Amino acid sequence: MYQVSVSSPLIKPIKLLTSVVLSILIWSLSVLPVFAATPATTVNASATLAYTLKGLNHNLNVQKFYVASTYLYVTQRSGSNCYLSRLLMSGSTATYVDEMTITNAGHCQTLDMYTYNGINYLYFSSKADTDPTYYWSLQVARLEYSPGTTVDYTDLHRFTYMNYADTTGTSLGTTYRVDAGGNSTYTVFRVQTEEGTVTWSIYDTVALNQLLDSNEQVQMNSAAAVSACVTSFTQSGTEIVRPNGSFQGVDMLDKTKIFTSGGAAGDTPQIAMMDNTGAYKTLANITNVGMYEIEGVQTKDSRVYFNIVPDTVNKQNTQKIYYVADSIF
Repeated sequence: MYQVSVSSPLIKPIKLLTSVVLSILIWSLSVLPVFAATPATTVNASATLAYTLKGLNHNLNVQKFYVASTYLYVTQRSGSNCYLSRLLMSGSTATYVDEMTITNAGHCQTLDMYTYNGINYLYFSSKADTDPTYYWSLQVARLEYSPGTTVDYTDLHRFTYMNYADTTGTSLGTTYRVDAGGNSTYTVFRVQTEEGTVTWSIYDTVALNQLLDSNEQVQMNSAAAVSACVTSFTQSGTEIVRPNGSFQGVDMLDKTKIFTSGGAAGDTPQIAMMDNTGAYKTLANITNVGMYEIEGVQTKDSRVYFNIVPDTVNKQNTQKIYYVADSIF
């Protein structure tokens, strides 16, 4: 048998060929398209205008909203501070009435109202990341609306150690951004890590709020918090449900359907729906509102609401809340 010694002149060509092949492989992998999660069903839907927002005190995007019975609440962000405004709904218009300010709260993408012990509370963004690029929120707080006041996130009872928020209470990684939604019965947290995973966890709302009653900070790795978790699932890579490649809000119907919206200016706004195991059921393309940025999502009274920012210059009188029927999902 012919053997090639380490000093053989054949070694250099072999090494060169190997290097070339590896370079081609690496290059080809780098230019492959990034595939997204695939829904079981995709639908095109026309939305109905619910409200045009008038007289907002700040010329900023609405990051999240909540349609209540008499008032509509919206968040707007300036740096790491959040303006929480209340608007009076009348016909197809919601007009600014008053506001409060929450400092160092972050990106302001969490806003959902629920009733506990007869009081209407809001889940709210809390603890801004120090990175000034986005000021993502790292915690979720409980807030009672109080017009004309300014509070810091540290004044609020809140959930901490969000990178432990699942059924096991073990570390998910390093917290990158946190958002929440839900209702008076169930709460959903979305925890994104620096490692690139996204965990969705559903909790008993009453159990969580009982913990908040007696604790200014509820650590999600505590035994009591873990026992309040109903179910959770983690997505990574192409499994992550992120319509239009972005995350613009979350809400939940009962504990069975999770909704998330996505899309920037130039995209057709999209809303995705998963079940509580993470199965990607439906993607809805909203076809009649223009290719504008979508913000937030809310489920209520058989409707799925979302906000559109049609004018990037005048944002105080032009932002609009639309809805589609939840039956399309």
